[in-house]
Amino acid sequence: MIMMISLEDFIKKYGLDNFTQILELKDVDKINFYNDFNQIMKSVCRIFDKLTNMPSLRGGQVLMSLAKLQKTESVINKTDVKNSLNIDRGEKLLHAFEYLEKQNYIKIRKKTSKFHIVKLNEKDNPDFKLFREIVQKFWATPENDKNKAKIWSGLK
Repeated sequence: MIMMISLEDFIKKYGLDNFTQILELKDVDKINFYNDFNQIMKSVCRIFDKLTNMPSLRGGQVLMSLAKLQKTESVINKTDVKNSLNIDRGEKLLHAFEYLEKQNYIKIRKKTSKFHIVKLNEKDNPDFKLFREIVQKFWATPENDKNKAKIWSGLK
């Protein structure tokens, strides 16, 4: 298994968030920087390859929702994902959950017949660590967009 450097670790390692110093890389540090950056970019490509090759129509959305929810929720169930994606019925996501579990992208622990705890399988998919960081920082869920639209329409 490849040791995956996270985006946060990369920024800290090279002090990219320190605006008081100039980034100067020489010799081995320059090679390490390039290798780490290259590893991050390859990981992003593998993530997009996985997302674009999913036969499940909503599989990518479910993965993004799980990645986003992991920042704010300690326990995520299928209903949380459904609400996050602003989908009215859970049946619309059944195929996506089945596909993602079969591909080993997610882990599902079943508590009852209707309540399932769901999480990204970062152990078997180390690229998902970077995926989660990117989604948490940059992706707005359809639920967030809906709430912003409600606020905006109320301001008019």
